[in-house]
Amino acid sequence: MTAEPKAAEAQSQANNGFFINAGTHAGWFTTPDGDIYDIRKLEPREVTDPRSGEVSTIWGGYATARNRDLAARDAMLADTFKRTGERPPEMFAPEARDIPLYITLRNRPGKGFTDIGSFWNAKSRYTILARDLEGKGGLRFGGNVLAWKSREALDAERAQRAESAGDDVDGPAARNNARKRARKLSEPKPPANENA
Repeated sequence: MTAEPKAAEAQSQANNGFFINAGTHAGWFTTPDGDIYDIRKLEPREVTDPRSGEVSTIWGGYATARNRDLAARDAMLADTFKRTGERPPEMFAPEARDIPLYITLRNRPGKGFTDIGSFWNAKSRYTILARDLEGKGGLRFGGNVLAWKSREALDAERAQRAESAGDDVDGPAARNNARKRARKLSEPKPPANENA
């Protein structure tokens, strides 16, 4: 019963890839909703953090949906954004600078990825976890696209995971069982009876 959600999650992660070619820096990705986007060109740009003065490289580029209906809705979103400059308040902090249909990858190494990015379209907002492959296998970047979650939702999931992990494991009992197993392995075995 618990394997089904994990299997479905693994399947959805297998279908939501992010691929950028090494030579052209063009590529494509699939959202968790199954929508495929083409990336014309991902370009590096040097940016300075105004708070610390640190200079870093970010990669950015526009993406276009292969589905014409979704591409039309995305174009309307981009046009509305150009006129109003408003982002959905439930998805963005007031100081956010994200542009619709624009992918931004920032170097933020984590477990299994080197860069973290964002993307939003007419349907939703997404998080991109990418690995810098430095041209291996003809790819510059490879990774996954995940549904965006608010900080509150992530904190609630972490708390729930910690709570459920605490319920499943009884620390003293587990240590006691480990000691018993270790003792059994270290005790000498009686010689085998040849008559039996």
